[in-house]
Amino acid sequence: MAFDKGMFTVTKLAMAKELGLRMAHGGTGVDRAVGIPFAIERHGPVPELHGGELVFTSGRHLGEDWAAWTALLTEAKAAGAAGLIIGLGSGAAFEALPAELLRLAGEIDLPLLTADSAEIGRIAHAVTGLHAESQRDAYRRPLELQMEITAIVARGGSFGDLLAGWRQRTNEPVAVFDRLGRVMSRSTAFPASLLAPLGKRLASHEAPRLGEHLNLSVTTLEAEPDVVSAHTGQMVEIFPFAGNDTVRGFCVRIPTGQETAELAAPALRSLLALEFERLWFLDESARRKRAERFARLLTLTEPGSARTFLRSIGMNSGTLRGVSIEARNETHAEVLVDDLAVVLAAPFIRHRHRIVECLATVDPRQALADYGLDVPTGIGTRGAPEHSARSIRQAALALEASRRAGTPIEYVDGASHEFLINAAPSDYLESFSAAVLAPIEISRGGEALLRTLHTWLLERRSIEATAERMGVHRHTIRNRMQRIVQITGHDLDGIDAQTELWLAFKARGFRDGTDTSPSGP
Repeated sequence: MAFDKGMFTVTKLAMAKELGLRMAHGGTGVDRAVGIPFAIERHGPVPELHGGELVFTSGRHLGEDWAAWTALLTEAKAAGAAGLIIGLGSGAAFEALPAELLRLAGEIDLPLLTADSAEIGRIAHAVTGLHAESQRDAYRRPLELQMEITAIVARGGSFGDLLAGWRQRTNEPVAVFDRLGRVMSRSTAFPASLLAPLGKRLASHEAPRLGEHLNLSVTTLEAEPDVVSAHTGQMVEIFPFAGNDTVRGFCVRIPTGQETAELAAPALRSLLALEFERLWFLDESARRKRAERFARLLTLTEPGSARTFLRSIGMNSGTLRGVSIEARNETHAEVLVDDLAVVLAAPFIRHRHRIVECLATVDPRQALADYGLDVPTGIGTRGAPEHSARSIRQAALALEASRRAGTPIEYVDGASHEFLINAAPSDYLESFSAAVLAPIEISRGGEALLRTLHTWLLERRSIEATAERMGVHRHTIRNRMQRIVQITGHDLDGIDAQTELWLAFKARGFRDGTDTSPSGP
């Protein structure tokens, strides 16, 4: 049976001559979607409907009881029926449609169709069959669309070819961005003025994560009015796509509401992820060259050779700063290698398993914060190119501390004790500081003794400088220090004793400023 199965409506069914239906009254519901047939041939209230059903009846159980007909039409409409089909002729209640029924249909505003009573069974069977075929089409069309766009990629098509194919088959504008919010490609009719505001959002922390999506109104993106006027009031849908649980990029659609497009959209995102993987492998030679240059620079410890090497690859001999990052997995490390080469302007970068190492030409702290990195990160000191190996070693030490601290750690020259403190478990630090400082703390005047000892260490063991800083007489400081020696039994002139006490103060949270009391609660 030739029939447009896109969507069933009362009007379309009445126009299908092969069904043999005749429209008696249309009303406001003629273009409503129609469901499967439902027969009513006995007295009683209309059964519960799912909505959209076509109610069939011969009317024999009602005859000319117009009150009963009024109840049937009223209850059918209230239950969500799309229309009523009355069989006429032999075996039915009426040979021709009574004027009273036509009046009731108009009054209640329920579409009313008629058919030969002998054909009711055939018509119900035909409509049911059309619905079944439509359901099959509803699954077949997305599958065909998936096969068509997959063929585009299989033939070596680019991002542009894939998006153009999607646009041609769904009429949906679509664009693709990488993880950093840079436009990779867009189809025709995707407003160019949306690209910049979308890229800005995707480069920020507003981008959706895996398993999430973001819907934005076109008007909220502050695009040019004359360009976006055709899409005003529409929504932009943003979905991330991934490879091995790592975001690779973002698919941005302006949906048309087609069921076929909605069901095939996950396939589009999967193909985009595969295309990103393919491009990643195409760039492998560039990655290998960056890693080789990285390894080469680490061996150059003479100023002349290091700077000559930089000039040979077109770089100025500025300062570099080592960065060491522990990625979530190797796939994440691969993504970071590409992203950080851009974010940190890092021509020297490599990854070994989950560890990504690079020499950044910009300040990595703000750049990594803007990027939204949330994994252990160590940062070395900034230095000349010939000191690159030293900065990388510092970054590796800082990374160890970052794993325990749960935050990025910067190596500070002359403050290696900070890394020892950050790397140690908190319960160990508490026990260590208590064991070293408790004898002083619990003695008479213990608080003053602790502040005096800490200030004395800060002032490089000078009695006079300690007295001046604390605002007391030097004899008071000398007496307090003699008491500390008696309490602890330490020879405070020994470097081991001084180091132990200094680390204990650091573990307790004493600061190095004018206020020598411990920080925090």
